[in-house]
Amino acid sequence: MRRAFLFALLVVACSARFVTDGKRPLAPPVPVPPVETILMRPYLNDSKCSEWADSVMQRLSLKERVAQLFIYTIAPQRDKRNRELLRKVVGGYKVGGLLFSGGLLQNQAMLTNEAQQMADVPLLITADAEWGLSMRLQGTPAFPRNMVLGCIEDNSLVYEYGREMARQCKELGIQVNFAPVADVNINPQNPVINTRSFGEDPVRVSNKVLAYSKGLEEGGVLSVCKHFPGHGDTDVDSHKALPTLSFTRERLDSVELYPFKQAISAGLSGIMVGHLEVPVFETRSGLPSSLSRNVVYDLLTHELKFKGLIFTDALAMKGVSGNSSVCLQALKAGNDLLLVPRRIKEELESVVEAVRSGELAEEYINEKCRKVLMYKYALGLSRRPHVRLTGLENRINTPATQTLIKRLNLAAITVLGNQTGVLPLDPVVKDVAVLNVGDAKTVAPFLKELSRYTHPVVHQLGENLPEAEYGQLRDSLVHYKRILVCITEQKLAAYQAFFAKFAPEVPVVYLSFIPGKQLLQIHRGISAAEAVVLAHSADEEVQQQVAGVLYGDVRADGRLSAAIGGLFAAGMGEVLG
Repeated sequence: MRRAFLFALLVVACSARFVTDGKRPLAPPVPVPPVETILMRPYLNDSKCSEWADSVMQRLSLKERVAQLFIYTIAPQRDKRNRELLRKVVGGYKVGGLLFSGGLLQNQAMLTNEAQQMADVPLLITADAEWGLSMRLQGTPAFPRNMVLGCIEDNSLVYEYGREMARQCKELGIQVNFAPVADVNINPQNPVINTRSFGEDPVRVSNKVLAYSKGLEEGGVLSVCKHFPGHGDTDVDSHKALPTLSFTRERLDSVELYPFKQAISAGLSGIMVGHLEVPVFETRSGLPSSLSRNVVYDLLTHELKFKGLIFTDALAMKGVSGNSSVCLQALKAGNDLLLVPRRIKEELESVVEAVRSGELAEEYINEKCRKVLMYKYALGLSRRPHVRLTGLENRINTPATQTLIKRLNLAAITVLGNQTGVLPLDPVVKDVAVLNVGDAKTVAPFLKELSRYTHPVVHQLGENLPEAEYGQLRDSLVHYKRILVCITEQKLAAYQAFFAKFAPEVPVVYLSFIPGKQLLQIHRGISAAEAVVLAHSADEEVQQQVAGVLYGDVRADGRLSAAIGGLFAAGMGEVLG
C-alpha cells in the first residue's frame, strides 16, 4: 500500500494560509530530526481533500462554519429527551462533532448512526478512552492504566495497543481518541493525572506516547496528546479549579514540554490544551493556558511549529468556565476545536456576533473550518459513516483483544530490590512460607502455580489482631528459609502494626498484586524486604506469571514508571529469567 501524506503537511497544502500576527517566538524553534511520517490514511490525495473541503464550505453559512468548530457532549441514552437533545444540537445547531459520556456500547452505536444520518456534514465522533473504551462504556475491554504501561520495556507492545484501540474505535464509528496523556507525573500528590500518566521520566513518557499514538494513527484514528503544556506536576484538579505551573522556561522545556515536542516532531495530528496557569508564558493572572494566545498560538503553533488539530480541554471545567465567552476567547487564542462548552447556543452566537462586528476576522473562521473539514476527509468522513450493529459486542471483545491485555499486564511485571540475589529462588530450598494479606481465595491461581516449584505453608494475616497474636505469627515465620508476602488487599492500614515490626533475618520477598504506591502504607515492612515483585494486578495470568518469575522460569524486565515514595526510584527494575 502506498504511504499517506503527513497530516500536518496536508493541512498546509490543502488550505489557504493561516492567520499570523507577526509576533516573534518566545525562543528559537527547537530543532527536530527528520522522522518517518505517521500513516493516517492510505491513498490520501491532497487535491481531492481540498476539493471536498471547498465544496462543503460553499454550502455552509457563517453560523454553520462556526458550528463546525464545536464538539458537544451527550449521554449514550436512547430515551426521548436525550434523542430530542441530539436532534437539537446536530440538526439545529449543526455542531461539528460529538463526545459521548458514559453508558452502554449499543446505545452509543445506535445514537451515532442517528446523529450521522441527520447531520448535513458528517460528524467528528470523539472518545475519551485513555485506558480503552471501558473508561466510558460498560462491557468493553479494560486495558491497564498508563502508569502500568509505563513499566513496559518493549514499546512495540504499546504500539500494538494503539492499533487495537484504533480498530475498536473504528468499529464504533469513532474518529478521534482523546489520548494519550502526555503529562509527566512527577508530583505524587497529583489528584487528577496520576495513573493516567505513563510515568515521571520525560523520555520514557515520550517513548510510550509516540508508540501508542503511532499505533492509533496508523490504524486510522486521530490521536490527541494532552494536556499541553503539561498537567503532571500539579496538586490541583483543573476540573475543580485552576492549577498553576510556577516553573522556569528551562524546567518546562526539559520536563513538561518534552513529550509534546517529540509528538510534534513525529508528525502526530492532535494536541489538547489544558486549563493551566503558566506565568512564564502568560503574565495575566488567572488566565488559563487554553485561553492564552501566548500559549496556544505563540508557543504551540508558532514556536513549536504544530500544524495539526488543536483541541481545548472541556470548557465546562471549573478551571476555565468562570471566564466569559470562553469559546470566543479560545478561538482567539488559536484553538481549532472547542470541546464541551456550556450554554452552546449563547457561545455559538457570541462567536458569530464577534465575526459580524469585526472583532474576529471571517477569514480566520473559514481557515479553521476548512482545516477541520480536511481532517474529516482524511478520517474517512467524506462519505456518511455507519456503525454495523449486528455482532458489535463480539467485534469489540475479541479473543485477540484479551490476549493483548494479558501480554501488556505480563510485560509490566517489575522486580525491585534484589541486591542480595535472593531471586530467582532456589527450588532446592523447600522451607517456604507464604504470608497472605487479603482474601485467601484471590491468590488461589498463584498458590496453584507455586506448587509446581515448592510446597509452601500458607499463613493468613488477619486484620487488627492483638499484638500477642501478631507476635506469635512473626515468631512462627522465622523458622522458614524463605518468606513470600503475598498482597492483594489495597487497604493496608489495618496491617501497619504487624509490618512495623516484621523484619525477620530470613529473606522476605513481597509480591504486590496491587498498585505499587499502595505499598507505602506498610513502608517499614517493605524497606526490610530482600526483593519486591510488583505485579500491579491480581489477574489470574499475572499471578501465574509471578510464580514463574520467582523461580526464573519466565522473564520479567519491567522498569518502575514512577517512584514509590523513598523506597524505590523511577527507572528501577531488574531483569530476571
